[in-house]
Amino acid sequence: MDKLRAQGVGNISRMHEEQFSDWFLGRDHFDLDYTRHEDVRTVVETMMTARRTHRNRMHAYFKKFPSKEAALLKPHPDTTEEQWKELCDLFTSEAFMKRSEQNKKNRSKLTVNHAAGSRSFQRTRACMKNQESGNINPAELYIIQTKMGFGPRKEREKFILSTLMFLHQLAKARDEIEAMRAAREKDLQEFAKKQAEMEATLRTTVRSRVEQERIRLEQEERMKKGARAHANRARGAYTTGTRAHAKGARALTGRNIEGTGEENVLCNGEENERHVKATIQPVWGFKR
Repeated sequence: MDKLRAQGVGNISRMHEEQFSDWFLGRDHFDLDYTRHEDVRTVVETMMTARRTHRNRMHAYFKKFPSKEAALLKPHPDTTEEQWKELCDLFTSEAFMKRSEQNKKNRSKLTVNHAAGSRSFQRTRACMKNQESGNINPAELYIIQTKMGFGPRKEREKFILSTLMFLHQLAKARDEIEAMRAAREKDLQEFAKKQAEMEATLRTTVRSRVEQERIRLEQEERMKKGARAHANRARGAYTTGTRAHAKGARALTGRNIEGTGEENVLCNGEENERHVKATIQPVWGFKR
């Protein structure tokens, strides 16, 4: 040790300068054994420190606003609206404000900084005192905290184990939720696909029915036009035949009127007889 002190820190650094790069390789790349209490304690303490640091940053950002309502209008960029609302509720709660004010007063009384957190030296010493004698017994403190495992250390270990178990359950629940969300998204996608197919089929069916209705109406219109044309032709033919018949009758009547004497009477009599026979013969079957 004396030899190292004599060499000085600068000499030792220069002696191991080539190995400096290897000393920093394990900072970010390492594996932890969660069956070892030391590793578990390291992880939990790191998480607790990160949580306190994050909350202090959020509280410092919150104190820039004059009121809670003003802070809610502009959340911190590193938080969501829900998280920022919970933090604002925490910072404005009566218990938090009371504890913060008391800690602020305690820190103002300190002459030197310490690592006891928000506890003062007096409070830390009072917690370590024996309740019966009022004095701190180093032997009892060593036995309780080191050999028997009771006291704050065991409580920390219990808290660490329970925290790790909770984190494991939380990760498992998160995985289950993600799986359920993925399954739900898949079902929604399939439902949307089926709905799109049904809508396409419905549009095709409606389009087909509209086309069939249009064809039927066109056919009916053509049939009506054909019927009207046929009726017009029949009416014209009937009118033409009637006019021709009337003209023939007038011509026959004029010829009969022009004839005189017995010849006309005889002709008219013979013609009438032939007309009667031609009418009766098909009915009774008479033959002459």
